[in-house]
Amino acid sequence: MSSWIKNINLEGDRTIWGVVLVLSLFSVLVVYSTAGWHFLFNHIIKLLLGLLAMYVVHKVKFKYFSKLGKISFFFSLVLLVLVLLIGVSINGASRWLQIAGQQFQPSDVAKLAILIYMARQISKQRDYLDNLKDLAWYVLGPLLLVCALILPNNFSTAALVFINGLVLMFVGKIRIKFIAGIIGVAFVGAITIYTAAKHTSFGTKIMPRSATWVSRIDSFFINAKGDEQTKDYQQTQALVAIQNGGVTGLGPGKSTQRSILPYSSSDFIYAIIIEEYGLLGGIMALLFYLILMFRAIRISLRIESVFGSLLSIGLMFSLVFQALINMLVSVEIIPVTGQTLPLISMGGTSIVFSCIAIGIVLSVSRDATDRAYGKA
Repeated sequence: MSSWIKNINLEGDRTIWGVVLVLSLFSVLVVYSTAGWHFLFNHIIKLLLGLLAMYVVHKVKFKYFSKLGKISFFFSLVLLVLVLLIGVSINGASRWLQIAGQQFQPSDVAKLAILIYMARQISKQRDYLDNLKDLAWYVLGPLLLVCALILPNNFSTAALVFINGLVLMFVGKIRIKFIAGIIGVAFVGAITIYTAAKHTSFGTKIMPRSATWVSRIDSFFINAKGDEQTKDYQQTQALVAIQNGGVTGLGPGKSTQRSILPYSSSDFIYAIIIEEYGLLGGIMALLFYLILMFRAIRISLRIESVFGSLLSIGLMFSLVFQALINMLVSVEIIPVTGQTLPLISMGGTSIVFSCIAIGIVLSVSRDATDRAYGKA
C-alpha cells in the first residue's frame, strides 16, 4: 500500500495538495449530513473524477495551457450559445446542457477558459495594452463577450467572471485608469439593467431571470431596514442554523436545519458547517481557502513566466473569491447569489472544473523555479 502511494508521485505545492484533500474529505462528511447516502455516492464519484483530473492536469507543463486556453475559449463560446438555444431548465434557469444523459453548466467551462485565455493575451500582448483599442480587442472584448452570454440566465456568475477578469487585468499591470473606467461603465450598466428589469417588460424578455435578481436585491435591502416580512427565507433559515451552532457547534450529523434550509447541501452548506462544527469550524474552513490564495500568490512571485504568474493568481482567486461570496451570502452580508462553496458543496461538473483549475496552479508550481519558461 505504501509503495502504491509513493508511486503516485504528487508534484507541485504540497500545501495546496494537503488543503484540497482536507476540504474534499470534509465535503464528504457535510454532504452526507445534508443529503444522505444516495446523493453522497454521486458526490464522491464527481469528487474522485475531479481529483483524478487535477492529478492528470498537474503533470502537464503549464506552457501548453496557452494554446489550450485559446481553443477552450472558442469552444466555451459555442457551448454558451447552445445553452441559450437548447439549454435544459432546472428551477426556472436554463443553465445546463445535457450530453449522453449527463448535465453540466457551460458557464463552468467558460469561467476557466476565459481566465486562461486572458492570461495568454496579457502575457503575449502586454507591449500593446497601453492602448485602449488594443486592450478592448485582445482582452476586454473576449471578457465582455463571455459575460454577455452568461448574463441572461446567471447574473451572479457573469458578475464573478467580470470581477475575476478585472483582477487579472490589475495583476497584469493594465493601466489603473482603464480599469477604473471599465468599473464605472459596468456600474452604470448594472443600474440600467436593474431599472429595466424592475420597471419594464423589456428586461424580462431578454433576461428571463431578471425578475429573480430584482426580487433578491429588493428583499435584501428592504430587510436591511428591519422589515421582517420581506426577509429572504433561505437567508433567514441560514442564520437560524448559524445561531444554533454557536462557537463549538452541535456536532457532526446533528444539524436541525438541514431539512428546513433550501439548498443546504450546495448554496447554503456553509451555514450547516457552522451549525455542526460551530464558529470555529466556519473560521477553519475560511482559513483553508485563504491558505490556497496565499500559496498561489507565493507561486506567482517565484515564477518568472508572466503567463504562469497570471494563471496562478487568476485561477486561484476565482475559486477563493467564489468561496467568500458563498460565505457572505450565508451570513446575510450580501444578497443570495446561488454560488456554491468550491470543493465542499454537493455539485456536478463544478467540482471537476474547480479541481482542473487547481491542477493548473499545481502545474505552474512545479516549474516555479524553472527559468526555461520565462517567456511562456
